[in-house]
Amino acid sequence: MNGNHRMNKLITGSVESVDQLLAFIEGLNDTEYQFVATPWFTSSIGQHLRHIVDLYLALMSEGMMGNAPQQECIDYDVRRRGAPVESRRDVGVAEMKAIRHWLTQITANDLASEVWVNTEVALTEQQSVAVKSSFARELCFASSHLTHHLAIMAAIAKMAGKTVDSALGLAPATATFTRLQEARSANSTNSTNSTKSTRETASCAQ
Repeated sequence: MNGNHRMNKLITGSVESVDQLLAFIEGLNDTEYQFVATPWFTSSIGQHLRHIVDLYLALMSEGMMGNAPQQECIDYDVRRRGAPVESRRDVGVAEMKAIRHWLTQITANDLASEVWVNTEVALTEQQSVAVKSSFARELCFASSHLTHHLAIMAAIAKMAGKTVDSALGLAPATATFTRLQEARSANSTNSTNSTKSTRETASCAQ
């Protein structure tokens, strides 16, 4: 398998995740988008979406490719808390559509590029580290992070009385497992029906 094929699959998977999230957000009304399911959750769907978008914005920032100095790292700690996207569904949809377009413009060379990542690592005091990674690895992380938060957002929507697709927020590996289980169940059912039919035919012949 060549490198370009792997990279294309990564972009395709990322776009699939964004499309699933977009369809979910577009299916909400403003009240559901702003709903906070207290006491179980402390953030609204809009606030979770803002957090998802912030990570992609960090990836989209300039100066992150190649042998960048620490001050030009991808910085996941930049958070737009209180931004309009948290309360306005139309802003959330627009920002996710912009991310989707950006994803389709990423090249294999972009994905293979080295990047620096800056992130805080301690709870009791502010401590940050910068580590070298690849753009492809960080894009995988952003997509996985999206899926994780989509699962939480789906749970909040259910608590708001929304009917939600059971596939929302499933990790790719979980989706694969589910498909395999369904295929095995179908094969087992077909095998049982075939055996039953054979027995009934034999009984009639007697």
